[in-house]
This record gives sequence, C-alpha cells and structure tokens, in this order.
Amino acid sequence: MKKQESKKINQTFSIPLDVSQDLHTFVKRREMSQFVSNAIRKELASKKEELKQAYLASNEDEGQQTSMEDWKNTINDGSNEW
Repeated sequence: MKKQESKKINQTFSIPLDVSQDLHTFVKRREMSQFVSNAIRKELASKKEELKQAYLASNEDEGQQTSMEDWKNTINDGSNEW
C-alpha cells in the first residue's frame, strides 16, 4: 500500500547563490523538494520550540503575570460597553 501523500503546492522564493550551488551539488534533482521540505520542517520545529520555551519562561515571570492581570482588567473594563 502506498503511503498517502499530502497536498503539495509550488513556492517561489530566493536563496543565496552559494546555497543553490551546494544544493545542486549534494542533492539529487529528484530529491530536492523532499530535502528542502525536511530542512524547513526541522527549522520550524526549532522555532516552535523556541517560542514554547519563551512562552513558558514568561509564564513563570511574576512581572509578566501582573502585567497580564492589568490587561485582563483593562479589557474587562470596556467589555460591558460592547
């Protein structure tokens, strides 16, 4: 049974010449899309983890929690006018 493929779209973007040359040197033409997709997935996973860690750190920061309470109060103050 063939692995179900997800929908694909073409993207156009610019990359530095040296990156393009290395890509063509070290990756087979038929494997480029998969290679680039995997590289992007890896970087996105890293970015998501960075954001998660930043969120968790800010959640532990008492100053941030106080600030969030102030925002909640501000939002609640004006909510009955809507």
